[in-house]
Amino acid sequence: MNSRLHRLAATGLLAGVLLTGCFATSPQVSYYSLYAPAQKPASTATTTGSLGLSVGPVTIPDILKQEKIATGGADGRYRTAEYHRWSGELDRDLARAVAEQLAGNLGTERVAIFPWDQTFVADCRVYLDILSMGGEVGKEATLNVRWALGKPGEAQPLLIRRSDLRETPAEAGYGAWVTAQQRNLAKLGQEIATAIRENVKP
Repeated sequence: MNSRLHRLAATGLLAGVLLTGCFATSPQVSYYSLYAPAQKPASTATTTGSLGLSVGPVTIPDILKQEKIATGGADGRYRTAEYHRWSGELDRDLARAVAEQLAGNLGTERVAIFPWDQTFVADCRVYLDILSMGGEVGKEATLNVRWALGKPGEAQPLLIRRSDLRETPAEAGYGAWVTAQQRNLAKLGQEIATAIRENVKP
């Protein structure tokens, strides 16, 4: 009798463990974008609204070509977050974020991102090579970019420059780190817009 009771108790305990496992919830996955419409700058244009810009292609390191957010990179090592992910393809997200910064800074809506419509005629093309994007969550967001300006139909770029940007997140967590990267992109947009004003005529 005791043996039977022990078996029943063990069976009940196992069933309880299995049911608990079935109903346990995994941590919620959060998705982020570097494109922040609220951070689009007010127009500070010294050019006309007829200026046409194309942004892209954007090249990124292989470690960033995934859904999971990767941070670190200072010593060549990255960490990926299981439950914090990009909402789309990062290269296109970067292109869209920079394009919106340029549109606001230069006062033009004639902006296209790669691959653009073949009928779109640009006065200037912006090429971005993301060398690294990392930093430590809660401490620093870094962005290192080599970028170039070019004219359609011309083989040689107008100029090639490098921007090394960093921001301190307002608080701990991936959301604050992404916001800090958005601020880095806003500064990058300002630098590129200044170069366009100085080198490109619509």
